[in-house]
Amino acid sequence: MLQKTIAILLPSLMLAMPAEGTGTEAGVSGGENQIPRVLIFNGLPGDEEHHRFFEENLGAIRSALLRRFRLPPERVRVFYGPESAGYEGVATRERVLAELEAAVARARDGDASPVWLIFHGHANRIPGGANLNLPGPDLSSLDLRRALGSFPEKTPLVILATTASSADFLKALSAPGRIVIAATGQRDPESETEFPVALAAALDDPETDGDEDGTVTVLELFRACQKRVLEIYESEGFMVREHAQLDGNGDGRGTQRPADEDAEPASRVALLIPGGKRFD
Repeated sequence: MLQKTIAILLPSLMLAMPAEGTGTEAGVSGGENQIPRVLIFNGLPGDEEHHRFFEENLGAIRSALLRRFRLPPERVRVFYGPESAGYEGVATRERVLAELEAAVARARDGDASPVWLIFHGHANRIPGGANLNLPGPDLSSLDLRRALGSFPEKTPLVILATTASSADFLKALSAPGRIVIAATGQRDPESETEFPVALAAALDDPETDGDEDGTVTVLELFRACQKRVLEIYESEGFMVREHAQLDGNGDGRGTQRPADEDAEPASRVALLIPGGKRFD
């Protein structure tokens, strides 16, 4: 299913593709036109097939953020492999925690830039939560909760857990002022997800901006990913095995169909599309 999924939904995009514009043209809505910081963490591939897929999908996500939303390259940082291959370094437990500590410190020092965290790769359930599978020691949902515990509520924080067992990350990382998306629900099996492919494609698709206002809100992105995941399963004739969840109000309960209390916060944080209708 993995190879067909890539062929159906992803163009061949390289990690190092440059942005077509940066600086003040890029940002988010929600009262301030601050440029987001996007941190993408990918752990162990496990085999060569997944390594090739992770490289392609990470490249597609990064490329969409650089080209479509014109985020500065230094604001879209991918941790997967060596710097010589175009990454920021290997996503070890120590490195991920250090980057999260730095993000918390910046926000507490007054940097109002929204922070987007994307967790990509493999994960598994453990008693009381889940682990991200990283080179060396794994990183647990409890580790992540502790690392982000003092992130200030006033600074937008968007977390996308795209892995298997991601409902456990949603439960652990939920808090007021945050928007957390998980690829799976609590009852979904612990198996590979199609959400990362859907995310890359949705970020690059003009139709994700459903109301054509020149922004892609977190809510629009979530719904677009849901739609694409269903299309992937339907195209293969398989039973749907993942049910993405969104928690927008910080109550720790994800939902497939966000009502006002979850949808409203997720509709206030958005990636701006330079040159979109909003800017005409």
